[in-house]
Amino acid sequence: MSARRVRRRDPITGATKEFWMVDIVFEHADGREERVRKVSPVQTKRGAEEYERQLRAALLNPIAPRKEVPTFKAFVVERWWDTYPAAAGNRHTTIREKSFHLKCHLTPFFEDVALDRIKQEMIARFIAALAKKKGLKPKRIKNILATLRRILVSAVEWEVIAELPKFPKVKTIVGAFDFFIREESDKCIAEARDPEEVCLLMFPFHSGARAGEQLAFRWTDIDWVKRELVFRQSSTNGIVGPTKSGRERRVPVTDRLEAALKAMPRRGELVFCNPDGTPLTLWKLHERLWGACRRASLRKIRWHDARHSFASQLVMAGVPLRLLQEWLGHSTITMTMRYAHLAPGGGREYLSALDGNKHRYGNLTATETTDTCMSA
Repeated sequence: MSARRVRRRDPITGATKEFWMVDIVFEHADGREERVRKVSPVQTKRGAEEYERQLRAALLNPIAPRKEVPTFKAFVVERWWDTYPAAAGNRHTTIREKSFHLKCHLTPFFEDVALDRIKQEMIARFIAALAKKKGLKPKRIKNILATLRRILVSAVEWEVIAELPKFPKVKTIVGAFDFFIREESDKCIAEARDPEEVCLLMFPFHSGARAGEQLAFRWTDIDWVKRELVFRQSSTNGIVGPTKSGRERRVPVTDRLEAALKAMPRRGELVFCNPDGTPLTLWKLHERLWGACRRASLRKIRWHDARHSFASQLVMAGVPLRLLQEWLGHSTITMTMRYAHLAPGGGREYLSALDGNKHRYGNLTATETTDTCMSA
């Protein structure tokens, strides 16, 4: 033990004072020696010895200093915003949405909070504030949380924080949508005033194109040999970028749409454009659609509802949902399942087996099932 009693004289008063202190020389693993001399906080022999043991243990297992974690605002401003949006290749609409979430909701709430202090309870209080104080709907709250989650995921990936906090679940209800049945969409198209407007109105009903995809659709996006439409990009507020999924997709062209496209005048690179070749706007699309709906005495629908009409009419005709998912460009089948209730019969023909009615799959009886399996 290196704990010892030391006697020293006070240079001012000249009085002599005794006290216990620890004086050790510690050799580190790399061969470096370190001398530590400290006064024991407990002025007894046993206290000094215990203090020496504590010092040696601390030298053997040094505690790394706590890394300073930046606040939410500091991390977003100084690191995340300048790197993530560009590196991820997000569409400009996505970047604009995240910017709005940060400015109006996330930064005001989490501004001075250290990233490692953002836990489930705090996120739950944030959700409650969005719902009660601001009256936001679950779908919008979920989008805002997606931005918060992406920021915190980046913080974990960049080793700013150790782990991602658990996010409370926000239940959302898929809203109802409107669509035209086949007779209504044909009636709407029939009210077009010229061949160009015929093609303009027919395009979403026969291809399921989003408005932005139609505004950015070029003549080179038509594969005349394979008779397919290739959606590679989308336009929003005049800015052209990738499609919503970020991938191109192909949709077979119908005979009627192919004939309408061939009857279209070519004024430039874009298929649908103004007489001078400049791009159309979403308002122009709605103006044409609502005019046709009015002349056909039909209810007014949104342009996106023409895409819903494409999907709904195909499901009612018996098209498999997996194939429809591919044509619509949905990343998961979950989104496509919103049209499942429109499938012919809705599975009623299979449930009739419970009434003892035989159909092409046979009765639900043990004897027949066994016989069928044995014959197979």
